[in-house]
Amino acid sequence: MSHSKWFARRILENDGGVTHIFAKAGEEMSLSAKVRRKIESLTNKHWNGHVRDASFRELTSGKEAGHRIADYVDDRTCALLKINLDTRYEGDGKGNIRKRSMGDIWIHSHEMYNPINVKSGLQNMNGQPNVVSMQKLLDYLLKRWIDSYYLLIIKFDLSNNITHKLYFVDLLDWLDYITYDAGPGQIMLREQNLYDAIDSETVPEKRTVFEKVEVLFDLFERQLENLYRNRRDRLERQRNLSLTFQESEFKVDQSQMRFVP
Repeated sequence: MSHSKWFARRILENDGGVTHIFAKAGEEMSLSAKVRRKIESLTNKHWNGHVRDASFRELTSGKEAGHRIADYVDDRTCALLKINLDTRYEGDGKGNIRKRSMGDIWIHSHEMYNPINVKSGLQNMNGQPNVVSMQKLLDYLLKRWIDSYYLLIIKFDLSNNITHKLYFVDLLDWLDYITYDAGPGQIMLREQNLYDAIDSETVPEKRTVFEKVEVLFDLFERQLENLYRNRRDRLERQRNLSLTFQESEFKVDQSQMRFVP
């Protein structure tokens, strides 16, 4: 069977109240345009009003406002989506909500649940935030559990009139704007580059799901091999230092240290 025909239609089975969805392919998957528009409209309307509340202004005052609002924005946005859309949380083997799921909330569209990761921050503070484990994202794709990974990003401007800006993207469509550190194993977003591209209406390179997996695995493999080489070199340095240490008398020498009062 050719790759293009593997993903084709969905078969839904119900097992004790748990819905199992088997994606095979052909037709459009991921979130429908109608559902995407509804998510954007709901989120924009909610935060357009809520940023005017005294409680939100109080929350955003002082230092480290970006860190303080992260969980608050995540919780309120997920609650908003849950009330207005067909949603689920990912479950574990015991029927409980899975801790550290790749999706804060999963939204139903095209007969499948799609992971949504809600992120927030300040518009004048863009870096390279962690978004998802590379291993987990690849595993879910290779198992054919997902074909998308959505980021719902809400960036706030905390000047006199608090405003927000919304970015809603499928990360798999914007793979040219990620980086990966094999040490912690996290995919990181090159925020400013992504926002500049979206704001300038850049059209991302169109890739099939197989091409997306290939891009991710190439990055995963390359960085993991770099990590292995670096760890091997570090091991060799430490081995040589250890051998040298064993060959001389032990005496404390702080001549190369610096102390301050």
